[in-house]
Amino acid sequence: MKIVLNKIVAFIAIIFVFESCSVLDQNLKVYSEPNSSKIYTSDIKNFYKAFDLAINDTINAKNIFKKEYFSKGTKGLKDFYKTKIKDLDKFTKFVIKHKEFYKTIRNNITNIDDLKERIYLNFKSFKNIYPNAVFPDVYFVIGKFNSNGTISKRGLLIGTEILCRTKDTNTEKWNKNILRVSMLRKHIPITVCHELVHFNQSNMEDESNTLLAKSMREGSAEFIAEIISGETDGNYSKFKGKEIEIWNDFKNDKNKSIWNTWSSWSKGNNNRPKNAGYWTGYIICKAYYDKTKDKKKTVSNILNVQNYNSFYIKSDVEKYVQIKYRR
Repeated sequence: MKIVLNKIVAFIAIIFVFESCSVLDQNLKVYSEPNSSKIYTSDIKNFYKAFDLAINDTINAKNIFKKEYFSKGTKGLKDFYKTKIKDLDKFTKFVIKHKEFYKTIRNNITNIDDLKERIYLNFKSFKNIYPNAVFPDVYFVIGKFNSNGTISKRGLLIGTEILCRTKDTNTEKWNKNILRVSMLRKHIPITVCHELVHFNQSNMEDESNTLLAKSMREGSAEFIAEIISGETDGNYSKFKGKEIEIWNDFKNDKNKSIWNTWSSWSKGNNNRPKNAGYWTGYIICKAYYDKTKDKKKTVSNILNVQNYNSFYIKSDVEKYVQIKYRR
């Protein structure tokens, strides 16, 4: 009887160990296996239910969105509201004002099942190059052009209304700023990759607020997202021929706290296109990656930078830029 009991205890212990390896944090649902994380799209359906009611009853639109969208929202939507949307009144006014836009994109984003396989394949690719990777749940939400992607402790939060265009989308009536910021629907898996990398940057130095620090955090997410998916989240086609000038500006400003003019939300200009901070961080990581032999260790080093200035020096990026982009 004692032998049987010991076997039962051992079996339970094995199950416990297995479960502990599968789910790293039961409360936050963070997983060690790529296909264990869940993809939630219910917030999109709830948004359009609220949207249909609100545009037919604009006087009560604010209460409708509160009741039918935000109150019924996932944990991801609640986090997205706190960090990005913040103001129910402004959200409601924006949606009502741009109702034709939200109508136009409806068919493109209410069903994204065709993209889920690619998302999970990218997760698997990340696990292959970074064995210590963790995978949270993914929440697709609708905002007011606050963010195409961000993270919270509970997962990846994807602002789907920004990732909405297809080659057949009629954009004639779109506001020019909405059109400028909007991205292609097929780009969704790449944005998810970028945010997944951010989620795995928890050991990076986070005290610094310099241009170099912010560029490294964003640029490393861009670089590793490209390794995983084959594409960067940002579009850097406008940088061609301007690389040296942009780099020299960055080199002069890298220790200053001036992120706004280098961010993805900057409109950019002929001399410094949008996403310049992302691009410079990407280049630093690429310079470092290209000079190393152990690529898995290199990816780990990029994700766990403890001193940005030291990493910058080790990358030999200034030499890399001059050789690659000299004319």
